[in-house]
Amino acid sequence: MRLLLIALTIVAILAASLALFVWSGVYNVAASEPHSAFVHWLFATVRDRSIAARSQSNEIHNLTDPDRVKGGIRSYQAMCRVCHGRPGEKSTPIREGLNPQPPKLDSDRTRNRADAELFWIIKNGIRMTGMPAFGKTHKDQDLWSIVAFVRHLPNMRPEEYAAMVKEAGAEEAEPGAEHQH
Repeated sequence: MRLLLIALTIVAILAASLALFVWSGVYNVAASEPHSAFVHWLFATVRDRSIAARSQSNEIHNLTDPDRVKGGIRSYQAMCRVCHGRPGEKSTPIREGLNPQPPKLDSDRTRNRADAELFWIIKNGIRMTGMPAFGKTHKDQDLWSIVAFVRHLPNMRPEEYAAMVKEAGAEEAEPGAEHQH
């Protein structure tokens, strides 16, 4: 009985400490402030384990098919480029303002992910990162085309990217053009 009382006391102290921490507002949620090393590690570990556990796929897709790669450029240009960038682009203002910062899709971090993981991320998004879930608005085949394009992206030169965007009719307007009269 005494052991149970000690355990309940410890649980009550931990719960009260957590409640005080939450209620105090001491943790800074500003996107302009980086996470502590522990919080960064915790979030990254939870994210990566969750994605690995949920992204198992037996589907085999030909991600090197040029038509599939071309099919992904239009969606990438419209939905992904603003946060993840394009070849030759250091960063965008939106990417710079996000915390955590979205990965550059030609990075080792992205290259080392399984195709099924990339598909799962694109389809389901990732909470509290700015990564939206595109599965509600796009068919799986379209999402696989984005994965194919992302796999092709690290080998692209800026000129090749620009040519593919133009060929797909996915050029963007000049910045501020939508506000001109």
